[in-house]
Amino acid sequence: MKKLLFLFFAILPYYLIAQDSKVEKVILEFRYFKYPTTEYRIDYKKNELTCIKKYKTYDYNDTIVFNKTYKFTNKDFEIIKHELNQNIPDSVLLKSEPTLDGGGFVINYFRKNRKKSELIINNPSRKSEKYIHEFKIIDNFFDFAYSIVKDSTGIKTLDETYDPYFTGLPIRKISENPLEYKIWGNISGNASWKNDLIPFLESLPKDKCVIIDCDNQLSYSWQEDILRLYIIKNSNLRFANMDWLKYTREKIIEFKEKIKSIGNNETELNKLKKTTTYNLYMNNIVEIDKWLELPEKLIFTTVEEYKKNCL
Repeated sequence: MKKLLFLFFAILPYYLIAQDSKVEKVILEFRYFKYPTTEYRIDYKKNELTCIKKYKTYDYNDTIVFNKTYKFTNKDFEIIKHELNQNIPDSVLLKSEPTLDGGGFVINYFRKNRKKSELIINNPSRKSEKYIHEFKIIDNFFDFAYSIVKDSTGIKTLDETYDPYFTGLPIRKISENPLEYKIWGNISGNASWKNDLIPFLESLPKDKCVIIDCDNQLSYSWQEDILRLYIIKNSNLRFANMDWLKYTREKIIEFKEKIKSIGNNETELNKLKKTTTYNLYMNNIVEIDKWLELPEKLIFTTVEEYKKNCL
């Protein structure tokens, strides 16, 4: 019995120290060029996630535009809690890469004993093995956050934060009937690049209407390719929120006028042949002309309008 008591009192100080050094709160801060600053506070004791979005004003003060707290269960938190507890720095740990217009994130750990430590990551590259652990935390954090944040403003805040660090195709299913998808993150390049967008679009059902909310996230070149490959071909895919299409339409109209005005002027014609508008129009004259004849409201149909007839 004495031995047990001795063992108990010998272990007790270490147990109390361990309990006192447990993490009670974590704050993840994200900053990226041309993106809003966001902050996510995880309160271990209250089982709460607080999402905050803010912008810098001209006097360099923060203006908070979104601030909402969500409850979660221990089961929701299980995976990300495990990841956050791996390799917690004792004080401040900085890992950085030199680059222009970069960004990064900071993970702040707050312990019961009020001791704070930070993991600061500047301009990380997903291709570098140096940041495997950090990106595993980030990916698991957003899996966790998306599982409990369900309102549109909260999801948009998560999307804006995750976009610069996300790998893959940023598309999610919104509804089954009608079948609707949303492109939530930026997709650059065009159809000639090695990409996942065309295979995804080609995998969608061809026997019913499918709505694709592009959320103005496609590059100008992608929107031209979508016009060429799907829209003018009367595809069953209905694309909404394609902001650059109005400029494509204007350019094609200007191009047609230019063709008429230059006549047989070879010099001017050769200049036009070097433009993407020339290839787009001359290779699809009949389809493009039909598209130009449509009322503008049919060219720029909204998701809500598609839903009325897309069943």
